[in-house]
Amino acid sequence: MEIHWHHPETFREADRDAAERRLHDLARDRTDLIDVRIAARLTSHHRHGGQEVRISCQARGTEIVAARTRDDAGLALNEALDVFEREVWRLRHRRTQVRKEQPSRPPELGVIERVFPGEGYGFILTDAGDSAYFHRNALGGGLAFEQLEEGQRVGLNLEGGVDGIQATVVLPAPPDSPSP
Repeated sequence: MEIHWHHPETFREADRDAAERRLHDLARDRTDLIDVRIAARLTSHHRHGGQEVRISCQARGTEIVAARTRDDAGLALNEALDVFEREVWRLRHRRTQVRKEQPSRPPELGVIERVFPGEGYGFILTDAGDSAYFHRNALGGGLAFEQLEEGQRVGLNLEGGVDGIQATVVLPAPPDSPSP
């Protein structure tokens, strides 16, 4: 992670050092923060006035921006760092939640029951004994609609449809899946 200061003379050396320590602590053992820019400018806003401190950071896949305006540049820097840290932790938390929510494999298994090649859809008989509609657009994981065969084992995600259950995702069955 690199830290770039714009108008560093605006801040006391102790404030700059403390800010850099906080940023390095935040980035310790992580590679998601790439480039941090800290800028200060005078503002003539009618209510806040004083020094505006803006921290912007290129993080993997997004940009994080935090800004605060106070009469004292050091105070504005400290408050902007507080906001920046919260945003980094929020981003990291979202990434771990998304990763945990994605299933490693489809929750249901079944076999291709019938395929209508000219129509672009078919039906899958689930291991629970239900017949589920699927459209060619639900196929993934390298399955080709034209190469599907009746009796072929597949994994699928199900949801309620207008006329019954339908497979929203159809993937090749995991290699360790039990036979029907």
